Amino acid sequence: MQFGFRWINCFLLREFPLDRIIRMWDTYFSEEESFAEFHVYVCASFLLHWEKEIMGKEFPGLLSFLQSLPTQDWKEDDIGILMANAYQYKMMFHKTKHL
Repeated sequence: MQFGFRWINCFLLREFPLDRIIRMWDTYFSEEESFAEFHVYVCASFLLHWEKEIMGKEFPGLLSFLQSLPTQDWKEDDIGILMANAYQYKMMFHKTKHL
């Protein structure tokens, strides 16, 4: 999936304005473990944020939606919620044996 490759390799740079990316990366760098490891949880949180929209789409519409998400109007609080959810997922699932 191209969107996943882009999210992982570009660290969501294409999905948000620069000031929101700086806010995200500030959180990434404050993590004790690796930047990339926490990023996986952020991507999972990001997908779950769009769950309702994603579940109602057929494959072509889904890909189109995921490649141009409506995030340009996100505020710092929206990023804060995304990061908090990612941190919760990390605390729940990090180092679990079934993953």
